[in-house]
Parts: sequence; structure tokens; C-alpha cells
Amino acid sequence: MAKRTFCGLCTSNCGIEVHVQRGRVTKVIGDSQSPFGKGQLCIKASGLVDLHRHADRLNYPLKRAGKRGEGKWERISWSQALDEIASKLAKIRDRFGPEALVSMAGTIHNGLEWAAWRFCNLFGSPNIFAQGKNCGEPEFLSELATYGYDTRGSSPVPGLTRCFIAWGVNPSVSRHVVWRSLLEAQKSGMKLVVIDPRLTETAAKADIWVQPRPGTDGALALGMMNTIISENLYDKKFVDEWCLGFDKLQVLVHEYPSDRASRITGIPVDKIIMVARLYATNKPAIISRGVALCHLGSATKSAIQGRMLLRVITGNIDNQGGQVLREGFPNLAWTENMFWDRLANHPLRTRDNVSAHKISSASVRGYSLYREAMKKVYPKGYTASQYLVFVSPYYLWPAILEGKPYPIRAMITAGGNPLTTVAGGRKIYQALKSENLELHVGMDLFMTPTLELADYVLPAADCLEQPSIRVNWGLDDSFGLGEQPVEPLYERRGDYQLWRELGARLGQEEHWPETLEGMIDRFLEPTGLTFQEALAKGESYFNAPRHFEKYKEKGFATFSGKVELVPSLFEKLGYDPLPSYEEPPQSPERTPELAKEFPLILISGARNRYYVHSTLRQIKRLREKSPDPLVQIHPETARRLGIRRGDWVCIETTVGRIK
Repeated sequence: MAKRTFCGLCTSNCGIEVHVQRGRVTKVIGDSQSPFGKGQLCIKASGLVDLHRHADRLNYPLKRAGKRGEGKWERISWSQALDEIASKLAKIRDRFGPEALVSMAGTIHNGLEWAAWRFCNLFGSPNIFAQGKNCGEPEFLSELATYGYDTRGSSPVPGLTRCFIAWGVNPSVSRHVVWRSLLEAQKSGMKLVVIDPRLTETAAKADIWVQPRPGTDGALALGMMNTIISENLYDKKFVDEWCLGFDKLQVLVHEYPSDRASRITGIPVDKIIMVARLYATNKPAIISRGVALCHLGSATKSAIQGRMLLRVITGNIDNQGGQVLREGFPNLAWTENMFWDRLANHPLRTRDNVSAHKISSASVRGYSLYREAMKKVYPKGYTASQYLVFVSPYYLWPAILEGKPYPIRAMITAGGNPLTTVAGGRKIYQALKSENLELHVGMDLFMTPTLELADYVLPAADCLEQPSIRVNWGLDDSFGLGEQPVEPLYERRGDYQLWRELGARLGQEEHWPETLEGMIDRFLEPTGLTFQEALAKGESYFNAPRHFEKYKEKGFATFSGKVELVPSLFEKLGYDPLPSYEEPPQSPERTPELAKEFPLILISGARNRYYVHSTLRQIKRLREKSPDPLVQIHPETARRLGIRRGDWVCIETTVGRIK
């Protein structure tokens, strides 16, 4: 018997057929009927059955029996664990307010992080973190502030898209579905430009490879805009009719002629001009989204805004084959069931999240402003609302250790491992060991370093052990339904059960259907189908029809209803609304004395096709393919330092050292 669902190992969530005999999973293959992956799977999916059966999986609820980190545990029942956790949460809320709880999540293990957000919004805590904050927040916030939509998911259309700039992304490794469409479009005549300091697999296939000095992408974007504007290659009609602030942008861009951009980036002048002309004169065109530019520190804002404004001034916005403005789910009751507005107006919440005083864009106040600007176009709210609220983890640890700006006393970590995935490991370790953290609950597939410091550890079900709705955190226009292939092994449960059971014990019972399937029924109400009815009819996939130039009917979801090249929302939140270039915090130009001691530039976050960030190392067949952590270094630099392929090295920065 074959059950159709989705691979839960990464955010692509490709469709899979799960073959089951006598209640046991025997194999997993690609689902050729699924629009998500179209039957093809990456190498990671070969480890899905191994993950499901792995001997090291967490299978029973555990309660700490010794000091944190001693590894002494007592096996308890789910009901005892939930009763005790709920009781402690209620007491912490009564003493410190609902804001004293923080929810931590990672990238993905079953696609149910939304249940945590839902619980926190009803509970009244604005301290919600998911690893996606580190990936996409700058791009989401910049796009929403500028034109009120996001362009996530814009893929080239073979035979139509004429230019694609892969800027700081490597889809040949990270997104195999996108990579296939890129190669197909390139065969149809599309020009592929890759902007990346590294000669990646994607760059090797490019028509033009642009190699900037790491962290200088903002200067490159400004230099390209200088060429496009000075040579009148911009879309004057679109700019005149639909954009505000072009005059101010023009003044800034005038300061970055191609020779200055070349001096900053190290890219030859003629190549900057060539790429600018190529992009501006080959519509429809796409500039990729991607996480790399979100990781540049003080250089991030100009890079993200610059990349986005290039799309706007060339008129590559909401055109077929170009950058499509995402509308969210037209036939799914998603946003209204997340209760972001409830959080904004919660009667018990008296404070914003603990990073709001430093990062006003991602805060309840910031969300409320965005909501006000968007409500003409999105009366029910926007599907990526979480990015408007997520707390910065840097400020969580002082809140635990010092009570600043106010105390955090409880943490629930579901599917996350911040001790190894979030910056500042020493401070995180101190916070997780501190007695000020009165309650730490962890739920995951495996015992992670973070969970070793928890008070309660709960066994999570994997994607083969529960029904699913593929919504990708609310970041897609389409969604899919997956049936439950097998019953959970041992005493594993889905994350939905954790948040539903805690919610029921803490006064939220009316908002939580008894089962995940019942919750999916609520999401599906606009379709007129229940989860089971949809599966019975073979309606597992719901694709939103693509509409183009929507702004001509609705306007843009901004205060002005137009594209704001100088976003008024940024001004209201206290930010420089223009993409003025700034060097990274540490660079040969900004910190030359430091560069003498640390002469190399570190680029972190490169993808490995066998793993998803820090996960899946336990899977033997994947570990055999990539057993060791790898550093890539330029061959000439390696020879100068006496480093040969296969050598072990230590990488040292101002904040730490790693082998």
C-alpha cells in the first residue's frame, strides 16, 4: 500500500509515496503526481526511512532527575509531563506575565512550527523565535515595507524569462527543483548571471560569473542602479506611475558610479556595467531571493534593499516570467487561525518582545504598523506575519541571565537546537544552565545538546507518523495535503499535540480541535472540504492561479498604495529608509588593523546536499557520503599556508575557534 505525503527533511517538502506493509514503512519514492518535486527527490530523502527507525530516536517522555546536563532522566507519562509543564507555565505567567515564555524552533522537522506561534499568540507571549528569522527576515521586511508583497517563489519560465540573476544562492545544492527549472530556462535562451565570491556548482554553469569581495553586495547593487538610471535603462513609465521617492534614490545612486563600485567590490568596471545593462534590457527578468545577503551584519541592509530596488526600477515586478508578487493563500483560512492580531491586542500582554527596543521592525509595534499599511490589500492579514514579530535571540540570553529588559523564565524548544545553531554559544549555555530559567521543555526527534540541558524532553513524531498540510510556514501561494502513512512508533507524538494539550490546560481549549486533522479542517473551510473529503476526491494539491500586475486593481499594500522607494514604514520605525552602503562589521577596509591578525574573510552557511543545516548527521548512509566538516579555501591561499586537500585545520575568529 502506498500513502502520499511530503518529505519533512527540508523546506522543499517534495511529494513522496510511502510504501507500507503491515503497518511498517518499507520504502519511500518520489510522487510523480505531486507538483512539489514532480517525482524527483534529492539524496537526503534516501535517509527518511532510516530516520524513522533510527535506534537513537527519542521514544518516551523524560523528566530531568539530576542537575541540568548530568544526563540523568526519569521516564514519565505524557499526561504527567503535560500537567506539570502547564502548571509551571501558569505560575510563571501569573508572576512575570505571559512575556516570560519564549518559544524556540529550528528550521524544520515536521512543518508544525505554526502550532507554537498559535499557542504563543493566544498565551500572550511576543517572544517567538524560529530559525527562519536568520534566513529571510531582512528580505521579507524590506519587500513588505517597499511594495507590501513578497516575491518568494518567483521561478524562471522557460521560453519567457530572459535573464536570471542568482545572487548569493547555490540552488544546484540547496534547491534541486529550482535548479532544474533554471537549467531548462537557460537552454531556452535565458541568460544566467551568478553573483557569488565562490565558484559554486551554480556559478560553473553561469553565462556570467560576478565575484564581489564578500559583504560588498550593496555597493554592487548601487553601482548597477547608477548605470541603469544614468543610461535611462530604467522603466520610466512604471517608475512615474507607481513609485514614490525616485528623486531621493537618484541622488544616492549618483554617489556610486561604476568606478567607485568597482573599487569597493573588486569587480571590474566593465563587468558591473555589462551585468546592469543585461538585466535592465532583458525583461522579464528575475533577481533571486536568498539567505546569504541576510548574513552580512551592517552590510545587509544596503545589499537586500539594493537587490530589491533593482527589480523595481526596471519594472520587473509582477510581470509574467519575472518577479511575481505573492498573494498568500486565497482559499485557506490560514492567517486568521494564527491569531497575530490577538497577540497585538492581548489583554495580559503589557510588553513587546525583548529585542523590540533595539530591532523595532520585528516587534509587535512593527507588526501593527505593517498591518495598518497592508489592510487595504490584506484585510485578514498577511501570511508571512511571523517575520514581523520574531524576537532576536541575541537579546534572549540577557533576559534570562540578568532580567533585562525584563525576565524570561520559561522556554519551550520544539525542533530547534540553539546551542549549536545560534550565535553566542557560551552565553546560550550559561542561560540554559541558569536557575533563572525555571522551566525548559524540549521536543525533538533526537537528544540534541540543547535538550540535554532541558527539564522535560518529549519525543516528536516524524513526517511519516502524522497527517500533514504543506504550507511552508505560510510562505507559499499553494498548499498540499498529506495522509498519515503509519502510526507513531512507541510514544512519539506530533508537535500539534504538545501545543494543543498545553493550550487546553491553560484556557485555550475552544481554539484547538482535538486532532491535527481537525485543525486542518478549520484551515480548509474556504474550500468547502474537510481533510478526509479532499483526500477521498483526490484533491491533495491546491494551486493559486497566478495573476499579474495585480497592483493595477488593488494598488500596493503600503501606506501610499504605491511602491515606496523610500519606505515611510522604515522612517516610522526609526531606520534610514535609503540603502546607504556600509561595510561589514569586520573587513579589510573597515578594520584594517584587525585584518593584519585575521587576514582571511570567512563566509559561513554554505550548503551541503547531504544535510539540512545541522541535522541528519545521525543517518549512516548520508554520513558516509560526507563524514567530516569541510572548509573551502582558495588553492593559492592554501598553498601559501601549506594546507593540502584532506588536512585538518583550525579556523579562528575574534569570537571563537573551530576544528
